[in-house]
Amino acid sequence: MRSADVGLQSYTYRRFPLRRAIEEAAAVGCRALEVFPGHLPADTPQAEVDAVLAHARAHGIRFCGYGVVGVGPDGAERDLRFAHGLGCDYVSIDVRPDDRAAQRAAIAHAEACGLRLGIHNHGPGHHYSTVDTVLAQVEGMPACFGACVDTGHFLRAGQDPVEAVVRLGARALAVHLKDFTAAGAEVAPGAGRLDLPATLRALARSGFSTAYVLEYEADEHDPTPAVRAAVAAVAAALQAV
Repeated sequence: MRSADVGLQSYTYRRFPLRRAIEEAAAVGCRALEVFPGHLPADTPQAEVDAVLAHARAHGIRFCGYGVVGVGPDGAERDLRFAHGLGCDYVSIDVRPDDRAAQRAAIAHAEACGLRLGIHNHGPGHHYSTVDTVLAQVEGMPACFGACVDTGHFLRAGQDPVEAVVRLGARALAVHLKDFTAAGAEVAPGAGRLDLPATLRALARSGFSTAYVLEYEADEHDPTPAVRAAVAAVAAALQAV
């Protein structure tokens, strides 16, 4: 795992094929990708998976994560094994708060594969909208079960992302760096309310050990200018961490 890598959630390029997302991410300085399952489903033929992995390697991109994956009764075994085959560090997940059996099944599969599981908070109205709701799930559970901190969704829910990371501590296993203005408009991470340097410092102090993943959902037909600005902002902020 290389924590200094700047990465990208491929959902940012959901209107484009995965190979194009890889190329665009590499062109703006990313070295890692969290792969959106819509880009690369777990039932993708192995020959295609191998070709995509080769394309990523040729562009200096590794697959740091996979998700967001919904966890059902089988603990998302197929998705987790698929992510392991991609060489991922973690899988970002959504699982019902009351389904402890599914959570424990997923943890068992993750431990077998050497993966981490990050609960993804998804903003107001979601069952994981606040840091308290995430902490309630992960406290007392094995160390591989933690949070994929979506900074933008915490902002939307009235939560301070820096405080969320501090409270999560070592349970902050992955991150989606996302940002919004006070008026609720999505902007490139670091251009809105998100205190990007403080967030990165808090993650580093927590022992964060995977890529710092950007996610940008606006400008879906041409996200590259905003992504380029965000990569530069994260890279500059990491110099001071």
